[in-house]
Amino acid sequence: MKPLRLLLPSILAAFSLTHFALAAGVDYLEPARPYSSAEFLKSIKPAPVDLARGPLRVPIITWAADGVTVAANDGLAPNPNSALARAVGQPVQLDLVDRFDEQVKDYIAGKSAFLRGTVGMIDLVAEALKGISPGLEPVVIVQLSWSTGADGFVAKDIGSLSDLKGKTIVIQLHGPHTDLVQVLLQDAGLKPGDVQVKYVRDISLDAKAPKDGKAHDPANALRGDASLSGAACISPDILALTAGGKVGTGAEDSVKGARPILTTRTANRVIADVYAVRRDFLDAHRSLVQSFVAAHLAEQGKFQQDLGNVAAKGHVDAAKLADFKKRCRPLSAIFLQDAGAVSDYIVWVGVDSELAGLAGNTTFFANASNPVGFDATQARILDFYRGDGVLKGTEKVAFAGWNFASDFGGTEKAAAQPQRKAFASAQAVRQAATSKDASVIFSYTFKFPAKMATLNWQDYRQVFETMHDKVSRYGGAVVQLRGHADNFFYNFVSMKRNRGDTTYQRRGENGQFETLPLPGADEVANAASKLSYSRAFAVKQAYAQYQREALGKTADEIDMTRFDVKGMGISSPLVANPTTPAERETNMRGEMVIIAVEAEVPVEFGADDLK
Repeated sequence: MKPLRLLLPSILAAFSLTHFALAAGVDYLEPARPYSSAEFLKSIKPAPVDLARGPLRVPIITWAADGVTVAANDGLAPNPNSALARAVGQPVQLDLVDRFDEQVKDYIAGKSAFLRGTVGMIDLVAEALKGISPGLEPVVIVQLSWSTGADGFVAKDIGSLSDLKGKTIVIQLHGPHTDLVQVLLQDAGLKPGDVQVKYVRDISLDAKAPKDGKAHDPANALRGDASLSGAACISPDILALTAGGKVGTGAEDSVKGARPILTTRTANRVIADVYAVRRDFLDAHRSLVQSFVAAHLAEQGKFQQDLGNVAAKGHVDAAKLADFKKRCRPLSAIFLQDAGAVSDYIVWVGVDSELAGLAGNTTFFANASNPVGFDATQARILDFYRGDGVLKGTEKVAFAGWNFASDFGGTEKAAAQPQRKAFASAQAVRQAATSKDASVIFSYTFKFPAKMATLNWQDYRQVFETMHDKVSRYGGAVVQLRGHADNFFYNFVSMKRNRGDTTYQRRGENGQFETLPLPGADEVANAASKLSYSRAFAVKQAYAQYQREALGKTADEIDMTRFDVKGMGISSPLVANPTTPAERETNMRGEMVIIAVEAEVPVEFGADDLK
């Protein structure tokens, strides 16, 4: 089973992975701390957005989901007849701006009222923008997508993320991977300062990079700087660095010892792509902004329906598929620099990203208890930024406050994509959990009384809240529930059997000793195995009960397909030779373990379905 989903020959080519000989090291950048002190912010004169000056300018980035915006506009250039232009009442110019600071410059100068980034990227600049001029603070208006495989983290010569303590990693400055790295380090128990983070300008090798022989992207930095232990990268770079998603040998473009630690296939609710707009523009043109969101959601809905048709396997509507491929041809030319790579683009937008749609936006913004919703996502990234010194305040970025049911009920409602299955069967879940690529993200131990296998979630409410947070965030991970039994009696029986004994004495309820037949060691081990499985299953039942009773979820909304219940018996005691009641109780336990598995898994559709 190969790590990392197919990110396709043409995508590899599109991102120009061939690296150059590093003659002069890495061009590292130093982030402004706080961000509001960045020099470029002082050189731009704030100006209002004047709609009379020309078309409405909206930035996009090189990401499959941005094809939705392009499709709604019938291309990048202003088109008064496009669905987007008709919705907002004027032509729209889409600008491909991958460097976020360039977006910020245009935003301050009034050239564009919009920012296109992740939640973390918007949070990074909000404090500074509000300080420059009232009305410049960004307001998030819509979610485009989640990254579900296209981004990840490569490390060399480490076993798990916690091993990064005291080491140095590299990521793009002010890019989407800050959101990912923040979550990974936090869940590995690491704080800002435990890991030195270095920054480069580009997310991948860029044709516009200076011809100075230096590395300006994480992948080439990892190749050129032996002091680095890891890098956050896009999938094509991950594949190249790790010899196709395995372990790099040092040959060709790979780095010796480098392997994919985790991607957004596992952490599929971490990088949320959004649009934000200037507060003064929203206040002055709220109906225009609402119409922009409505048109965008309608186009997302069309894409989701077409992706659902592709996923229908033997029931694909051939005419609809042909029309979808025709609509995606110009998107392939824009985002993959190859108009013929239509199937690759469709797999990119349907597998390595996940469009949020109308239902997803409702869940993301309106559900306050959602552990991977807008509020919770912001809270995590803001804590990281403050710890790193790039932000000083605690204020969150505002949401526009749409009521998606009423404000966009008249749009073409977005059809939910088929529920993604990370694994095809219980057997596949077990195989993934025990594969060489598996690494533990989070674990917790539950205590059980002797001979007991029942668990009440109310006794561990905070633990189950944390568990739900992790299970939601790592939607592609295996959740293994392990039960354990005490090994004292097994050790006792084995010792007596080795001496040739056939009986043993036990104090009865009346206080008198009674002589009993000595059971076989295998019999004791089997009984312990059954008890341990019951304990593991009790954790699963308690989590399902927590979701029903504490979160109000219905049976259809509770997905337990990623859960692997495993009775460990006496195979992994915490105390190998317990002699006291306390030591014995230590072994009577259940565990909840979230395991990242970067393995090839069944998906809704593949390239063969697009022929």
